[in-house]
Amino acid sequence: MLCGAGIRPAMQELKAAFEKQTGCSISVHYAGSGTLLGQLQAGVKADLYMPGDVSWVKRAQQKGLVGSYEVVAWFRPVLAVQKGNPKGVKGMADLAREELKVGLGRPDACAVGNVSRDLLAAKGLADKVKPDFEALTVNRLANQVKLKSLDVALVWDAVAAQYPDTVDAIPVEDADFYAVPFAAGFVKGAPNAELAKQFAEFAASDVGAEIFRRQQFVVPGRMIRVGCGSSMRPPVEELAALFRREYGVDVRPNYGSSGTVLLQIQESKQGDVYVCHDPYAYMCEARKLSAAWHTMGYLYPVIAVKKGNPKAVKGLMDLLREDVRVGLPQRETSTRGKILWAVLKKHGLAEKMTAHGFVEDRTHALVNKLKLDAVDVAVLWDAPTRAMAEVEAIPIEKKYEVDSITSATSRQTYRVDQVKVTLVRLTVSKEPLLAAQFAKMCLSDAGRRVLLRHKFTLPPKR
Repeated sequence: MLCGAGIRPAMQELKAAFEKQTGCSISVHYAGSGTLLGQLQAGVKADLYMPGDVSWVKRAQQKGLVGSYEVVAWFRPVLAVQKGNPKGVKGMADLAREELKVGLGRPDACAVGNVSRDLLAAKGLADKVKPDFEALTVNRLANQVKLKSLDVALVWDAVAAQYPDTVDAIPVEDADFYAVPFAAGFVKGAPNAELAKQFAEFAASDVGAEIFRRQQFVVPGRMIRVGCGSSMRPPVEELAALFRREYGVDVRPNYGSSGTVLLQIQESKQGDVYVCHDPYAYMCEARKLSAAWHTMGYLYPVIAVKKGNPKAVKGLMDLLREDVRVGLPQRETSTRGKILWAVLKKHGLAEKMTAHGFVEDRTHALVNKLKLDAVDVAVLWDAPTRAMAEVEAIPIEKKYEVDSITSATSRQTYRVDQVKVTLVRLTVSKEPLLAAQFAKMCLSDAGRRVLLRHKFTLPPKR
């Protein structure tokens, strides 16, 4: 077995327990994740590749060296400092202090190096932090802090915990978001493939989880609850399936109107993630339900018509034509409805629309009415409309736009030219690490590709 150096304490206990249970003998070689991958490429014989980050397993997959994998536990980044924190390190920004001796992992050699690079970039510190020492393994970093050769180093929480008498761990802001899973990757053509599978299953079992937790590793549950507004359902279903495949975590969704789903979360105090559009993220903040939130994309109201646009609808004024039957979102409970009626009132069209007559209903009902010819037009969100094969989206002309509206519930004013689609990590979550990782995946390149396939407008890449 090829194993990341940071996993060594747990692996030694896990190896002993498995050998006792099965009577077999396991040989383990420890090194940095990148070093191990190089050995695997060079033809070193192994049955399992178990680096400190699943991203290295995926690199091995791309090179045709590894097949499937099993996630077993997680690392969170921390700042390791000398006992008592004599230099007064408080957070990532302190790594830029000139008087500090700073240690980081090499991104090409070890998993913690990749996370160090990402964290520095996210905090705007990439050009400001010049490490005094770059290590091939995370253990070397912690040991240098122990020996007082370094003042601070970015390491894994479980590694810092191996030095309780000489090293303190300073938390990194939003460490759950930057946590990484490590996994057992099954080497192709392994001589002991069946035994390797048994060991991976043992590592991922309750017995293995207990061993990892004893060694201060993070082992979350295997299920998260995701509440989601109906307009975002198609991409969230695809994102949930991707998360299951990546991490072996069951995603249990609850779909409905954004307001209804939020009420259910509030009353039940259950849920890990809530995907919604404006103004519901602000409402989560007001109700102290938001631990953090992330913008996934944007929505815009459009005029939906049947394929081919049989009524030749060109814009907002066509909704007032006598030959056009109109379906509108509910003005009191729908964000889209509030926006539309704000537009109509601003431009003196509200009374004309009332006199014209219209059907007012929820989104799914309006879509069905449009498909069944019960209405000729319906005001829907742009992304779901463009994703439907039987329907076309007619833009509402820019001259009719309003700049912003104020939510009657949250009192928050928000732009209506960019109605945010937001992923909220909930304070009631029983799995905050998994909630953060679901958010991270949604914001990743893979997550953005899913949203683009479903026609959402995306924010700039972070």
